[in-house]
Parts: sequence; structure tokens; C-alpha cells
Amino acid sequence: MTATLLKPRIKIVKQGKQYTYDDLVRLTPPDNGNYELRDGKIIFMPSPLVPHQIASSNLHIELGAFAKKDKLGRILAAPMDVRFTETDIVQPDLMFIANDRLGIIQKIVEGAPDLVIEIKSESNTPKELGYKKFLYETGGVREYWLVDVEAKTVKQYLLLNEEFHLQHQLSSSDTLHSAVMEGFELLTATIFE
Repeated sequence: MTATLLKPRIKIVKQGKQYTYDDLVRLTPPDNGNYELRDGKIIFMPSPLVPHQIASSNLHIELGAFAKKDKLGRILAAPMDVRFTETDIVQPDLMFIANDRLGIIQKIVEGAPDLVIEIKSESNTPKELGYKKFLYETGGVREYWLVDVEAKTVKQYLLLNEEFHLQHQLSSSDTLHSAVMEGFELLTATIFE
């Protein structure tokens, strides 16, 4: 028997393509807002469950009424694309954009809202939430709330010296005050009713 030399197998790992907003629009179903672009990767997001939607609805009503009454700016809700970079387009659950920055609202939101609210879902991973928090922080979001419907808590971060600082961790018996929407206050329990 003659020995046959085998060529060593080399596994070539392709570097993934960095997708952009145009790719996201082209590659995802029309009128389906359940996709984000994180670090150039298209991410499918399952639909949120009822407790998430109750919190989102309650916050949208309260923030929207306050912003409209005092003519402060706009409240927008997901699905709404927000472009932080060419390869980072995410959909915060809720956002507030002050009057003096309404120009960032175009076909999509082009830049950091003043206030971003994420409502934690069962499908959210710590890695995803950490990446989004980093994106909001480096993108210049002035105030960020992370709402946990299971624990019935709200973490409120403020951007100080280009870094998020935890200002308050609120339970359902506390009152939430916004730094960006001056004068806005809400009993935290109202979010989860």
C-alpha cells in the first residue's frame, strides 16, 4: 500500500459583513419593525409580551401627555429606527426628543434622543442590554431608563461628563422624576398597572 499524503484541512472563517441601514431595509420584510442593526449585524427581535406592552403603553400615555401639555418636544415609540452609527440602528421602546433637537427626526431618527427608555423583556440578554447602554452613552443620550417589569423597578441613568451614572434605582413605591423633561414625575407603580 502506498501512503497517501493528505492535505491539511484549513478551516477558513469568513469575517461577517458589516451591514448598514440600507442593507437592513433591503434584507428585512417591509413594514416589519422587529429588526435592529447592532454592530453591523441584523438582529431579529421577538414581539414583546403583555407586561412589557402595558408598561410601554402607560409610559407613552403619561410622557406624551406631559410633553404635549408643556410643548416640550416629541415622544416616539418602537418600532422607530434610531441611527447612532452606520452599523448601529436600534429601536428603543420609547424616546423623547426636545423641541430644539426635532431636526433629528427625519425618515428615521438620525442621532441620540434626549431620553431613551428600554423595557426589559424575557428575550433581552445582559450582553444586548449592555451594548445598547454603551451605544446610548457614547451616542450622547442625556437620560436613560431601564424598566424591569418583572422586578417592578426602574434604573435611571444620567449622562455626566460623557458617562452614564446611576442616579436612582426606583421601586414601585418611589416617584420617578425626569431630569430631561423638567417637571415630569410619576409614581413608579403607575408604569406596571
